[in-house]
Amino acid sequence: MQPKIQKISLQSEIIKCIQNHIKENDLSSGDKLPSQGEMSEIIGVSRTCLREAIKTLEAQGVLEVRNGKGVYVGRNYGSDVIQVSISFHKKKEYFLDTLEVRSILEREILKMVVHRITDEEIVQLGKMTDILMEKYRKKEDKAEEDKQFHYMIYSCCHNDVMIRIMHSIMVFWNDPLDIDDAFEEGMPYHQKLYEAIANRDLKSALLANDEIIKDIRRDLEAAIQK
Repeated sequence: MQPKIQKISLQSEIIKCIQNHIKENDLSSGDKLPSQGEMSEIIGVSRTCLREAIKTLEAQGVLEVRNGKGVYVGRNYGSDVIQVSISFHKKKEYFLDTLEVRSILEREILKMVVHRITDEEIVQLGKMTDILMEKYRKKEDKAEEDKQFHYMIYSCCHNDVMIRIMHSIMVFWNDPLDIDDAFEEGMPYHQKLYEAIANRDLKSALLANDEIIKDIRRDLEAAIQK
């Protein structure tokens, strides 16, 4: 693997280290990687950051996590589509295009979620929303909670292919263009989005999500123009 990386918040760098390990050791689909403890030590990141990178690669089929057995190279490793999706995030011109795709897919996801989300999932999403909004009010870092909020919504559509696609797209939102206090204005709409989902109110959910997307677009456009 590469030497320890300096900025462990960059999931893209962790992903790159994992990919390099696979290449350097000539691993292929079905081969086992070192334990998560060993990988976090080699790369120089916390297990929490490592797990997020593994989740992203697992969603793309690049890695496979087998409960109680470890992490293995997945069936999609080496796919040109997957490799392109990982490398695009560094190119500014792709951010707005990706946001447009995200917006289109999230509207379809919400149509599924309001019908398919279970009462238990509504409770869990509510707890995540409370944590996210509390951090927002305290002006604490909430990037991880924000990401998990959206991941939970995606999972509630109960469509595995859509969930995998959205996890791949969300790679772009790991430290996007080094924006300070990114996407603050849209944060209150996360509460409104949760409430709309809990009430199975599609119209209100779509309106709240549109406001979140608008805020992301404003910040991205400002960052790209710098």
